[in-house]
Amino acid sequence: MNYTIKYLGKYLGAIALCLIFASCSEENPDLTTPFKIDKVYLENAQSSVPDREVEFARLGQVIRLEGSGFSGLQQLLVNGEDVYFNPVFISNNSMVFQISRDVPTMDLPEDIKNTICLIKGDIRYVYNFEIRAAAPSITSVSHTMAQAGETITLTGSGLYGVSDVIFPGNIHAAEFSSDNEEGKWCNVVVPADVVESGSITFIGVNGGAYTAPNFNYKEGLIHNFDDIQNYSWGSNIDNEAETALVPASGNLPKSQGGYQIFNASGNTAASADQRFWLNSAAISGTITNYIPGSTSAADCGIQFDIYIEGEWNSGIIRFVVADGSGSNRYCMIYQPVYVSGKYSPEALVNPGCWFTVTLPFSLSDDYKDAVLDDVVASISAAGYKQSGPWFENSGITDVFDPVVATQKIYFDNIRFVPLAVPEYSDFPDNEE
Repeated sequence: MNYTIKYLGKYLGAIALCLIFASCSEENPDLTTPFKIDKVYLENAQSSVPDREVEFARLGQVIRLEGSGFSGLQQLLVNGEDVYFNPVFISNNSMVFQISRDVPTMDLPEDIKNTICLIKGDIRYVYNFEIRAAAPSITSVSHTMAQAGETITLTGSGLYGVSDVIFPGNIHAAEFSSDNEEGKWCNVVVPADVVESGSITFIGVNGGAYTAPNFNYKEGLIHNFDDIQNYSWGSNIDNEAETALVPASGNLPKSQGGYQIFNASGNTAASADQRFWLNSAAISGTITNYIPGSTSAADCGIQFDIYIEGEWNSGIIRFVVADGSGSNRYCMIYQPVYVSGKYSPEALVNPGCWFTVTLPFSLSDDYKDAVLDDVVASISAAGYKQSGPWFENSGITDVFDPVVATQKIYFDNIRFVPLAVPEYSDFPDNEE
C-alpha cells in the first residue's frame, strides 16, 4: 500500500472536517478549546493496578488520556488510522478508548508512527506515544513432555524475533528460532535439567507469552507403560509394551521407554475398535491431588502423546472419562482428519515424530458447563470403573463412513493436565 497517498487522504479528510465544523466554532466553545495530553493510562480491570500510567500501549488495549480540551472531539487517529471512540467516555479532562487491532505499527512514515492525533474544528493536536503490536500468544506446544535435546514447536501469533525461551525452573534454552515472516511458530531445543513442571515463557520483539502450565507435568501421569501403571483390561490390545526406539534417529521427540499401538497390524476393519482401559480411580485420585475442584472443565483435561505411522485414513480416538452411560457420553474425541463431518486428510500434518494430543474435558457435551468436581463426581458414579482411550473405526452419525484403517497409532504418557494459560504482564514488578 502507498502510505503517502493513504495518509494524505486522511489529512485532506481532516481538513474537510475542519471546514465543515468551522461555522459551528463560535457557537460551541468546545471546538475552540485546545487539546492537551498530560498522561496516558492503561485500563485493565484484571490487573492488580487497573489504572496504570504507561509509556506505551498495545493494539487491542484500552487506554485513558488525561489532560484537557477533550470535549467536542470529532476524530481520533492512532498511527494515522481512524479509531472509534464513544463520546460517553469523554469529559473535558479525560477520555477512554480502545486501540483498534487494525492500527498499523510497521512501515510507517516517521511523522505518523507512534502518534495519537486528536481533531476538532480547526484544531489538530499530535501527541507522540509508543504504539506496539499486540502481545504474542501461544496456542499449543507440539510435545509437552519432550526430553532434553529434542526440538519442539510453540505455535501461536506474534512470535517474531525470539530473544529468549525459558523453561520451568528458570532454565533458559540455548537454541531457538522463530517465524519472522508471519509470527506463527517458534522452534526450541529442550534444555537439560528441566525437572519442574509449568509454563514455557517466550520473549520476542513484541513482548512475552506463556504456554499453559503443563510442560513436563509428570505429577498428572496416569499411565506410561514404565513406572506408572494403572492398566485394567484391553479389547484387542493389552498392556505388554513395545520398547523399540521410534523414530530411530533425528532430534525430534522420540518414544520414551514403553508404549502401545492402536491398529498395530495396519488393517482395522470398518466397524471395529480397540480399547485400552485404565482403573478410573487413578484418574480421579490424580485430579484431586493437584487441581482445585472449582476449576472450569475447559481449563483442564487429558493429554497423551502419539506417533503416527502411515497416512491416517479412517477412524478416531475416543477418550472415555466415565464409562457405562453409552459410547457418546462423558468422553472427548480426537478426530484429526474429519472436519465438519467430512473426511479432510489435509487437516492432519504428520510431523514424523511423537506429538501431544490435548483434550479439554469441556469437549464432552456432558462437561461443557462443568467444573472439575463435576468430572470427578461422574467418574465415581460411572457404571463401570474404567477410563481410557480407544481407537474406533465405527460409523458415527454425521461424521463419516469408515473404511479399513491403515495407519498405526503409537501412544504413551496418558496424563491429566491444567490448560489455563497465565496472562503475561508487561509490568511484572508492579503486578507483584
